[in-house]
Amino acid sequence: MAGKTLLGQHQILRTRDPDELLARMEPLFAVRQLEMPDAGRDFDCVLNHLPLHGISLTYARYGAPFTADVSQMSSFMQGFPVSGAGTVVWNGRKRSVNQRDGGIACDPGRDGRFRYDQNFSHLILKISPEALTRRLSLLLDQPIDPPLSLDGTVDPKRSAAQRRLVMFLAKEMSRRDRLPELALREIEDAIIINFLYCNGHNYSARLKGALHAATPTSWHVRRAQEYMQQYWTEPLTIEMLAQVASTSVRNLFVQFHRATGVSPMVWLAQHRLRQARRLLTAAEPGTTVTGVGCVCGFSNMGNFAARYRAAFGERPSETLRFALKSRLS
Repeated sequence: MAGKTLLGQHQILRTRDPDELLARMEPLFAVRQLEMPDAGRDFDCVLNHLPLHGISLTYARYGAPFTADVSQMSSFMQGFPVSGAGTVVWNGRKRSVNQRDGGIACDPGRDGRFRYDQNFSHLILKISPEALTRRLSLLLDQPIDPPLSLDGTVDPKRSAAQRRLVMFLAKEMSRRDRLPELALREIEDAIIINFLYCNGHNYSARLKGALHAATPTSWHVRRAQEYMQQYWTEPLTIEMLAQVASTSVRNLFVQFHRATGVSPMVWLAQHRLRQARRLLTAAEPGTTVTGVGCVCGFSNMGNFAARYRAAFGERPSETLRFALKSRLS
């Protein structure tokens, strides 16, 4: 039976006990509660799960209608219905899910309710925030600050392409003669990249190049940026930047946000994080994370490490270790 389903070689559960399913789904998807209107009379669940590098794929079918409550999930998630239909309420928005309309993408830290019919089955893509942040940072060549946040919009064509990629990977990973590891890594990376393009978020405009093309950078913004680039190791305030740019604080804030999507002080923090990454990547023997953090204006090393990881998807110590190892190889 396992071999006839998607990811059949990666079965982790076959059960008629809803409590057993809940025990598995809670750590995987932060499912806090399952409700079955007919007491799960026809419940017959198959759960196949494949963890990869930055993502995981899960195939599930249930055999009975049920409702699942999800709370404070720690990863990004995107569902792809294979059969049946249902409804999802996520972040206050309700929508149907089926093969024709597709699934729904969810970001971490939110609550949701999923209601499926007895014929429902689906593939669930889960992406770690670190993997997604790392790829977005490389695509934009900048730190990701503030964190990535989905806005609920979907590009239908790219979503259809995402489904094809995910289905291909699931089928490939069900084969005994599957693709080489390097090819699988490239497919995984393509899925992460397409997730960023098919789901709207607070970096979509910059990712697609629309913001910079539509909004020329004003003289005030350029002057403030040049000053921050020159004196980024010094203590700076928004009042100082407005004075340097010969404009008011309010006008600088409005123009800066219009041109870059963030405030001047957030841009400064991003620039300091860029400099920290540059220094760590070009590290000489004797370079320390603490020393780099202090040079870049971070007095609290715990805060520095947390912001660095949120911006680049890895700890500063990992960047330093890789740089020093590369110098010795």
